[in-house]
Amino acid sequence: MSNVEVNKLISSIKQHFSELGLQVIHEDSHDGYWSIKAHRGGKIAVVTGSIRDIEILITGSDKNYDLTLRTGAWGRDIAIPALLASTVSFGAGALVAGAEVYRAHKFEKNFWEWLNQQMKSFNATVSTPSQVSSQEKLCGKCNLPLQTDAKFCMHCGTKQ
Repeated sequence: MSNVEVNKLISSIKQHFSELGLQVIHEDSHDGYWSIKAHRGGKIAVVTGSIRDIEILITGSDKNYDLTLRTGAWGRDIAIPALLASTVSFGAGALVAGAEVYRAHKFEKNFWEWLNQQMKSFNATVSTPSQVSSQEKLCGKCNLPLQTDAKFCMHCGTKQ
């Protein structure tokens, strides 16, 4: 992203999360780094496997930034409804799991479309995502590029 006012974008993202029923549970910022974590869930969500965790990471400087969207728990607990389902209704558990995967994909797609609209309204630009070279080492968990000789992933914290 270029020509973007990050503080304006952060406010817009938080408002968008609120409209989606997500609660911002953590914010962090340092020089050239911003993180927003949001969550939606509850006791029923744990049982049905419909917990939502979202994290936005923005890194960069001089109005030229990268934005990373991470979604989690979109069916992480799907084993619970599957285990609760009897042998007769096991197909229902599989159907619920498939629906959760679809909902996660749909959320990500809708978020990127929303972000592109926001960038246009801010007169900012979003560049085409860059391809990772085959020589770059990727994290085994989040599949994002690792820094040279990294012992931990700077994106998800997984030990390498």
